[in-house]
Amino acid sequence: MALVLTESLRLKLKSPMGLLIQGDEKSVMERVLPLIEGKRVISVGDVVSQNLINYGAFPELVIVDGRNLRVEIGDTIDCEDTTIVENPQSEITGELWVAIERFFKDKTKRFKKILVEGEEDLAVMPAVLHGDGDTVVLYGQPGEGIVIIEVTEQKKKEISDYLNEMEGDLWN
Repeated sequence: MALVLTESLRLKLKSPMGLLIQGDEKSVMERVLPLIEGKRVISVGDVVSQNLINYGAFPELVIVDGRNLRVEIGDTIDCEDTTIVENPQSEITGELWVAIERFFKDKTKRFKKILVEGEEDLAVMPAVLHGDGDTVVLYGQPGEGIVIIEVTEQKKKEISDYLNEMEGDLWN
């Protein structure tokens, strides 16, 4: 089973869930890097993940789908520790949820990747819920820049409220 995005929640999620850093790639990365230094970085999305790596900021976890704006770009991020999950567009499957949960339970701090067959956009939500105070979750805001979500109890509550608006069930 899965949680499925509702139309009303889709509209809410068009707004950034955290701090939006706007500008061209170079200026965005110059402003993002100091903000994430010393944090446990999780990146969701192929372009934002590749940009972080290109600028020397290696996330502990990248969640990618081999697409940019739903256009196939291929899996461009090399990682020996890759988990492949299925997750259709506009859904959060139990398979994706468990893969993210397992990452956070594993205390070894090494580079890992979740490769999503389908779409990874909503992976931001379980990543925030499973994160702790050291965690930042980054994702791309199409045509605008990068969003940084600092994991706090308030942010977890906000994300939980979003999940409660979704239809379906992860476990039945």
